[in-house]
Amino acid sequence: MEKLQNQLKEIEQFIEKQEFSNLAISKSSSYWQIDHTLRVFEGIPQAVANSNPNEFKPKRSFLKWMIMTFHKIPRGKGRAPKHVLPEDHITKADLLNRFESAKSGLTNFNNLDEQSHFRHPMFGDLNVKESKKFLGIHTEHHLKILRDMVKKK
Repeated sequence: MEKLQNQLKEIEQFIEKQEFSNLAISKSSSYWQIDHTLRVFEGIPQAVANSNPNEFKPKRSFLKWMIMTFHKIPRGKGRAPKHVLPEDHITKADLLNRFESAKSGLTNFNNLDEQSHFRHPMFGDLNVKESKKFLGIHTEHHLKILRDMVKKK
């Protein structure tokens, strides 16, 4: 949980900067990257908390194994589901509101049945432990993009 909290702190620092872009790194702006990341940060803990542990059905896949083992999502290969895609116009106020919601969502992981789960569109059901791990990997993926965007400005 500490890693997720530290990642949220870093996201907050990016929110405080003005929106920026770097097309050499990403077609999306910094605010798009942050908004998407926070939507996932809100959604996964909520989905896990609302799941029925009796309906947990693990799925094996090579891609899931690669990402979960090496903690790396290849850039430009994934496609986010519509419900975690940002709106066209994102303001700093929008991001700050979403940030607060994401921060409070972390408490959803506490005291859950280990078979509570999040249904990933490609990996199938991820239990609580896998959901936390994936959330950290996904967040780090977008933080790396943001860091690279700043570095290469």
